[in-house]
Amino acid sequence: MSNSKVSSDDIKKLATYLSNGDRKGALSLIRSRLNEPIDESEGEYEIIVWRGWERAINRQENEALVYQMLNGLSSKVADEAFKDLRKKKTEILIRDHTQTELSKVYLSSWVTLLEHYCALCKD
Repeated sequence: MSNSKVSSDDIKKLATYLSNGDRKGALSLIRSRLNEPIDESEGEYEIIVWRGWERAINRQENEALVYQMLNGLSSKVADEAFKDLRKKKTEILIRDHTQTELSKVYLSSWVTLLEHYCALCKD
């Protein structure tokens, strides 16, 4: 199984934990993911996104989107964030071709997380 498939499955599981308000489950999954080997070509941004999610949840950072998701972010707000990040992902590639890894890995991880979260918590 490729790392991107593992990561996508893990992101889907994380969205489930977040939508259920399961902080311990979310942190356990994130830490487990950080302990797995990560594809070197995508590693830097993948590590950054997973560490960022861990930090925000662990520190209970109220301004962090992932922490807001854990605490019941409305599907409307999550959908707006999803659309905004999906648009930014495309804009980055148009403006700066040196940022392909940022768009491909970091922003794609957020877009995937928000997409799954929105599907799970439709009002």
